[in-house]
Amino acid sequence: MNRSQAMKSCVLIVLVVLLYTERAQGLKCYNCLAVPYETSCASTTCPYSDGFCVTQVVEVVVDSYTSKVKNNMCLPICPANLKNVEILGTTVKVNTTCCKADLCNAAVPTGGSTWTMAGVLLFSLGSVLLQTLL
Repeated sequence: MNRSQAMKSCVLIVLVVLLYTERAQGLKCYNCLAVPYETSCASTTCPYSDGFCVTQVVEVVVDSYTSKVKNNMCLPICPANLKNVEILGTTVKVNTTCCKADLCNAAVPTGGSTWTMAGVLLFSLGSVLLQTLL
């Protein structure tokens, strides 16, 4: 193996390791309970090896008053939606969504995670570097 081939192999191995290091640490989910819908949440590593990032938007309607909060969390299962449950004259609507990608449970749109942006940048630079070496 000549020096050029060894360099190409090393670059490829480093790129693969960098792209998969974050995933090896576990699924990251936003985590907060019963906060106003527009509020951003902190992120945490999911304790479940095959868990889901879950977003629940809870809307409570009493007469003409409506309150909307959200729950973002990691769970071992994806819970079912509860549509229009009436409890003692109060209507509760729970819209649940589940996903399995890092920080995918943002009910409020975000600009993306730092690790996602770093991964895209590294992948782009790696592609250019590989094309130059080939």
